[in-house]
Order: sequence, then C-alpha cells, then structure tokens
Amino acid sequence: MSDLEYEHVENKKSLAERHEAIIAIAAFATAGGGLVRFGIGPDGNRAGIQLGRTSLEELANQIRQNTDPPQYPSITVEGDATSAVVNVRVEESPIKPVWAFGKPYKRVGRTNQSLSREETQRLIDVTTGRTWDALPCQGLTETALDRRAIEDYLKRSGQDTATDTNTVLDNLRLRLPDGSLCNAAALLFAPVPPRFVDGAQLKCARFNGTTSVDFLDERTVETNLLDQLDEALSFIARNTRQGIRITGRPQRETIPEYPPEALREAVINAICHRDYAKAGTTQVRIYDDRLEVWNPATLPADLTVAQLYMEHPSRPHNRRLADAFYRARLIEHWGTGTLRMVSAFEGSGLPRPEYRYEMGTFIVCFRSAVNLRAHSGDIALNDRQREAVAMAVAQGSITRLEYADKLGISKRQALRDLNELVTLGVLSREAVGPATSYSPIGSVQDGTIMAR
Repeated sequence: MSDLEYEHVENKKSLAERHEAIIAIAAFATAGGGLVRFGIGPDGNRAGIQLGRTSLEELANQIRQNTDPPQYPSITVEGDATSAVVNVRVEESPIKPVWAFGKPYKRVGRTNQSLSREETQRLIDVTTGRTWDALPCQGLTETALDRRAIEDYLKRSGQDTATDTNTVLDNLRLRLPDGSLCNAAALLFAPVPPRFVDGAQLKCARFNGTTSVDFLDERTVETNLLDQLDEALSFIARNTRQGIRITGRPQRETIPEYPPEALREAVINAICHRDYAKAGTTQVRIYDDRLEVWNPATLPADLTVAQLYMEHPSRPHNRRLADAFYRARLIEHWGTGTLRMVSAFEGSGLPRPEYRYEMGTFIVCFRSAVNLRAHSGDIALNDRQREAVAMAVAQGSITRLEYADKLGISKRQALRDLNELVTLGVLSREAVGPATSYSPIGSVQDGTIMAR
C-alpha cells in the first residue's frame, strides 16, 4: 500500500487495539477523514478477527463515548464473523478539532498528533466560534474547587455567599452538558489553576533602572484570577511612588504615581482577556520611568492598535471569563476598557497610555513623570522649607547645622522647620543626635513631592 494511502488508513490487528483506533478516528475526523481497519496487521496482511454478537455495537458506543464532538462513523464488515475485517470509515468533522480521551488530535502523515493549545484554539475559532475557556478542563472536578474562592466571588458580585457551588457553576455556565467543568472554572475557582492550565499565573517585577536586568522585587502568583488581580495591585502599590501635594499646614494630598483606575483596568483586561491557549504568563513590569502590563493575546482580526483609542466593539477572547468578571462588576460589555485608561490620565500631566502589539503580546505602557527638579514649585511651603527641600534633593541629605548655616537661622528654628517636613512626609530623619540627617522621600517635581 502506498504512503499516500497510509495518510488516510490505519490498520489494527485486533479489537484489543480500540484505544489507539479511537485516537486515529479523532485524528482523521480533524484532518479530512480516513479509514481504520480491524483485522489487518501492520504489514497490511489480513489477520481476521472473531466477532461476537455485540462486538460492533460496543465498538460504536466506545467511539461515541470517547470522542468530542461524538463521532458516528460508518462500520462495515468483510468476511464471516469468525475471520472478519471491520472497516470504520470516518468522515471529516465540520467541528474541529475532534478530541479523544480528553485530548485533541489531528492526522499528520502516518501519525496521530496531539495538538498544541494554540492550534486547538485556532481550529475552534474557525469552525465553531467557541472560545477556549468554554472547553472541558481535563482532570477538574467539583471537589477540586476552592470554596473560599467561590464565596469571595459571590461577595464581589453582591450575591449571597451561602449560594451552593452547583448553582454558581450553572449560573456562570461553567458546567458542560456532559457534566464536566470547563477551563474557566479552573481559572476562577481552582486553588492552583496552573495545575490544570499551563501558564495560568501572574508575574510581577520591579526592576532597577529602565531595563529588565536587575530585580529589586519579584512575585509569582498562581492562585485564582481574582486573587491574581488583588496581588498585582498590592505589588504595584508597594513598588510605585506616592506624591504628596502640600496645600497648607498641615493638610496634604496623597497622589499615586499612576492613576489607580487605569492600573486596575489594565490588570483586569490582561487577566480576563489574555489568550490562555498561548504559552506565556500575564506580567506586570515596573521600571524607574514606566509601568507595563504584558498580556499574551491576539487582537481581533478587524481591530487595530490605533482603534483602541477610539470607540470600538467588545469582542472578549474568553466569553465565560468575561461574563464572570462582568457579574463581579469588574468589566463592562462595551469595549470601553482602553478608553477608560486613556480618560484616567487626562489632567494628570502624564502622557496617555501606550498600546502596543509585539511578538504575540499585547502591552499597555504607562509613562511616569521622571523630570526631577531641585525645587518645590507651587507647594505651599515657606521659603526656608523650600530651600531645605532643594538642598536635600541636590545633596541627597542635609543636617540641621548645614541648613542653619546656609540660611543664617538659629539651630532651634532649623530643627522646627526640618521636623515639620518630616511630619508632612517630605523628608525622612536618619540617625539621632548631632549626626542626624534628613533625606528626601523620593523626589520633587512640578509641585508634587514624589515619595516611596
């Protein structure tokens, strides 16, 4: 038999090889159809098999039960029941890929190959429009879910936290018709989602400088998606500066380095809309001059990066997740997330967010105001305190004696001025006694003192 025929034919010597045969049936159905023959040896010679009264019925049932979507191939018999050849003719499935025993397969040459997540999602999108998060999650059962995560979700969505797990799963469409749970259930409620979904984790890093070389802080989060959101925002708060706008004595206004609503939106979008069929992780990267959120995702074919700055339709990549996040009041269904990020930066004096798509990754970049100036602009400090701030920024720190000598004031007045700046959170006090020095908490820029 020629090589070409083997691309569409697979021989099995006996019905005992039905597990491998069912995999071949799924692979043929995905690729373009084919023929599985029982009673033919690997060398192509007839071996024949003995058929019982229910052998064909059992074979058909096993094929149907172990393929998804279920396959109903044509089954015919050559010869008598004592030495038969059973032909199982498989038609190409309109819905692809076809799964066997929980894995998607495709015929490639003479082999039945398990498909990657990326290829699986591509075929699903093309043939069904069914998103990856709605596919069955292999190995996930209701007993593996974290009830604490379910109650946390109920609380966020304004529901009774005593609602039973079955009701939650059914309301969010996380249970499939055959009773299995889908990938979205693992992402939302499994204690450790990466055990079921590779790469379902969040990585956060604070780098020294403007390149991804020297780590100052790092965190990897492998809990459910809502916990990942909380952990990311906590990490950002810990590793970004806080501005203190002094408006009088002793009033002050704390201003984050980046608008919190924009950061929250960026992290939610990355977690909810990323392509979990792709290799990679959701990442938050913090540098001296910017903060970036990386999302392994693919933009819809008819949506460009430029269009993210204007009105555009909502096309969630993960419909089950998007619905759950909507019910938890985390997202809207209007495609306005990118616009809300832009709006949050209006009036901040910072450039609007940058949206980029590079190397299969969607990146949101927030730029920080990093022009450090040795003056306090229009901050409501007295002239002496302005000079103290300028000296501290220029020198790195000042002492009470340096400040008193520079301005020609008494040591008592110098101490009073410096202590007030410490109280306001502008300077920090180092050491005690005659060696006491005062250092700026962060930097001063455009009327705002930026403090860590």
